[in-house]
Amino acid sequence: MTNAHSGLETPTTDHSPSSPQASMASGDISGAAKEKAGTVAGAGNWQAATTLAELGETGRKLVRMNGRQIAVFKTDNGIYACNNRCPHEGFPLMEGTLSQDCVLTCNWHNWKFDLDSGDTLVGGDKLRRYPARITGDGVVELDMTEPPQHQQRDEILSNLDEALHKNDYDRLSRELARLDQIGVNPLEAVKKAFALRMDRFEFGTTHAMPGAADWLAYMQELTDPYERLACLSEVLGHIAWDSTYHPVYPFTPSVIPWSAGDFSNAVEAEDEDIAVALVRGALDAGMTWDDLRPAFARCAMRHYAGFGHSVIYVSKVSPLLAALGEDALESLILPLTRHLCTVTREDLIPEFRAFHVVRKDWDEHVGQEPATRDDFLGRAVARVLSRVRRSAGDPLACYHALMEAAVWQVRHFDETVMYRTNMPIGTNVNWLDVTHAMTTAQAVRELATEMPELWADGLLQIGCFIGRNAKYVHKDGDPGNYAANAGIDWDGDSETILGNLMRSHVLYHGCTDYIEPVHRLKTISMVRSELAQFPDAPWRKDMLVAVHRYVRSDFPRRRAVRTAFQSTTFVGQD
Repeated sequence: MTNAHSGLETPTTDHSPSSPQASMASGDISGAAKEKAGTVAGAGNWQAATTLAELGETGRKLVRMNGRQIAVFKTDNGIYACNNRCPHEGFPLMEGTLSQDCVLTCNWHNWKFDLDSGDTLVGGDKLRRYPARITGDGVVELDMTEPPQHQQRDEILSNLDEALHKNDYDRLSRELARLDQIGVNPLEAVKKAFALRMDRFEFGTTHAMPGAADWLAYMQELTDPYERLACLSEVLGHIAWDSTYHPVYPFTPSVIPWSAGDFSNAVEAEDEDIAVALVRGALDAGMTWDDLRPAFARCAMRHYAGFGHSVIYVSKVSPLLAALGEDALESLILPLTRHLCTVTREDLIPEFRAFHVVRKDWDEHVGQEPATRDDFLGRAVARVLSRVRRSAGDPLACYHALMEAAVWQVRHFDETVMYRTNMPIGTNVNWLDVTHAMTTAQAVRELATEMPELWADGLLQIGCFIGRNAKYVHKDGDPGNYAANAGIDWDGDSETILGNLMRSHVLYHGCTDYIEPVHRLKTISMVRSELAQFPDAPWRKDMLVAVHRYVRSDFPRRRAVRTAFQSTTFVGQD
């Protein structure tokens, strides 16, 4: 994205010295101002802007120089000049209020700028100021020298931390546009954001990381500069959302020589400090993600953990590193290590204990009995996993049968479950519970194709989803006759169907949170990937119908009455 936003304001980097933009001696300016003015005079791109006479009546004047609108103010402390457009939303600062102590207020939203120090007192973005001086004949000159690109870049990137901390989406988008305006790759801001916030995710990696991988991949398909910027803004906004107002949860600085076995043991013992110290040892030794990926993948697969999140998170590191560069590795895998050490392990609860029962004597009973979708549907978890084992001798064929079952469940999900109010907490399910079966399945396939020894654990994880979700689907028929009524030629080009869905319900999502659009994004991205890999798969049409129905459906995130019912019931049982 190069020079995509040429209409935006020049970056608000202040390159003047710490002294005010006072000018040289003048009968209209105090002696103190003369002294301070002398510290800013010197070499530079000085250009005539106005005269003291023109400033005399109102003490301010709007001038146009080098394609910019610049507000010039005459005060008791000297001459000050700044961009006329407020860095917040562009309203004219010439119409602002200037106090005796040189604080300029934008009257539209009450942002305040100290023209003497350059500080933004109320608001966020920095205001670009210009050194000023007065010649002997009363001409006011401004130094229009542009700061070097690296200086502007460094200041913009340094402003990110405050914007991230305040979860200021609009400012994050403006800072990205400013980087683009000066010809710096805005991906530097994404890399910086992960580095700044990696220790503010209490439980490690969140959906902000895999979401970033998918947003950046989608951005590469787009040509419209504003849509491309929107993808980047969603990435930074999600990082901010997941870390806003969180304290620092420091990672241990200790370093231990890398050992994949020791790392596995530390993760299993939930010993984050040892696991992180081992990762630091690997990084110090110059190891890459390709070196570490097998160990992380094995840890993610070993448990049915976080309802599939661990497997998805590990699978998304590679594409994100491909976009950001290997120097982003530390800021991605330290939170991932924390996640693996703190993630819930659902295979330890009664519903999913069959995971380890079946896995324990896997080699003794694994078979190549062909399986179909119907062999997995409508069965409890234990029966699904037992059937997986009998078919896993041909892992890819078993994968296809499981994927087809997962797709069927998404297509037939009973949406009324989300609206019931008299349900126990354990049945609080929504679209994400059923779609996670598909997205986890894709991550399993990618990792197990690279490391075939992971197929057993991965297929069982998919099976856990199929067994759990059996309770939340319509048993027969097509809900609402969706396939027929959607007005889609399901036998047509899948890229057209999915591309339209991506634009209308992901890029232009209109959601107030980040979970909903990022889940839409990752689900559509998964479908595109799987259909590209298996264009003739028997589940192709069902998958298109399923994802289309999901993405276009309501997604209630907060159920007030249900929460009240469950709270009352829970407290009453105490």
